[in-house]
Amino acid sequence: MSVEAGRSAAESGLVAVATRLDEATVVDGRVYADGDPLTPAALETVGDDAAGLTDVTTVAAGDGTLRADAPIIVAITPRVDGDATPLARTFVLDGSGGWERRAAVAVEMAHDAVRRVAEPGVPARRIVDEAVAELGAYGLAVGDGAVAHGVDAGMDFSTDTPLEAGQVFVLDPTARDPDPETDRGRVRVGEWYAITESECRRLGTLSASLSPAAYR
Repeated sequence: MSVEAGRSAAESGLVAVATRLDEATVVDGRVYADGDPLTPAALETVGDDAAGLTDVTTVAAGDGTLRADAPIIVAITPRVDGDATPLARTFVLDGSGGWERRAAVAVEMAHDAVRRVAEPGVPARRIVDEAVAELGAYGLAVGDGAVAHGVDAGMDFSTDTPLEAGQVFVLDPTARDPDPETDRGRVRVGEWYAITESECRRLGTLSASLSPAAYR
């Protein structure tokens, strides 16, 4: 699958998931669709059907049930030239505007920091270093999973190998509370970028909002 086809499929899946969440109802804090509790598996089916893919993951905070006040992470992962290439978003239906909003801002700033520095000749490891440092500046830690994924074979973000024009990568930071005793869920936003001769260009225009309504 090409980069363009993979991105388009993943975006279609995320829009379908966001639409289902926006149409859902909340009863006693739980998320319902068509009168039944909306489950992670049901969301994965929605994303799969819309994207035409089978690699769709939904992660809910806490005990795994979908709650209106907890972050819901959805990652759709097409395989581009054989490489798993996730596109992730986090949704909150009825958040307090506290921790998850701060985490969303921190993740957004991590993306901004990387876009400012990513260009040909920059060591690959700096992509991860910039994102991690930005989350730390907001008092947040990095969650499980890779912060960056290379779409092109040979991109290793643990090395000083220089970035090259024409390369495509995914920046996929996850923010979490640094206190191991606190489980507030995670906020994860992934974007695909291309390195040009002079800059780092974002691929696609999908919203990164926590609100499902922003994707319709």
